[in-house]
Amino acid sequence: MLDEMQAEAVALYADGEYMRALAEFSVLAEIRARREGPYSPLYLHNLHDCIRCAYELNRWPDCVGLCTELHGKYVRTHGRAETDTVDVAKKWAWALLNLRDYQRAVEVYLQTADALWDSDPVAARRLLGAPATYRTEVDPATLVRPLRHGADLLTTIAELSNSALQQNKADANPLTVDGLASAS
Repeated sequence: MLDEMQAEAVALYADGEYMRALAEFSVLAEIRARREGPYSPLYLHNLHDCIRCAYELNRWPDCVGLCTELHGKYVRTHGRAETDTVDVAKKWAWALLNLRDYQRAVEVYLQTADALWDSDPVAARRLLGAPATYRTEVDPATLVRPLRHGADLLTTIAELSNSALQQNKADANPLTVDGLASAS
């Protein structure tokens, strides 16, 4: 039965039926959490599917709640720089930006950039677009103290503020879910 529900939910998602897919994935996640536990790989996968649906539907409050739960679990089971963890962090930060919770969004972007700094510096640099863009609302210097690469992050934010963001002034929003649209 669960395999059939999973196949149906995947098909709905592929067809762009995000609301119906979200309902199916939510039921699957609830069943799996009860049967297999809140850290079972299938439960985590279904929770991630729920996030993808909520993201596609621009259901930002739902996305934040789901991402908060899954990100914490992924950090414990996968690590901060692992692909799934980073994907959830990006969607979480993007949802926070859309809800105008700039402080928390910048914190998530900074933590994720810090985690990626050694393994994927290009992705880390892109993620710093939000802290650079929202530096007047949130001072990144107050948030980098506990981070391993805090000085490097602040230097890069300053560089982005002076170059890439100046070039993007014609763009209404130089940011994407992945960070700065044109950070090379």
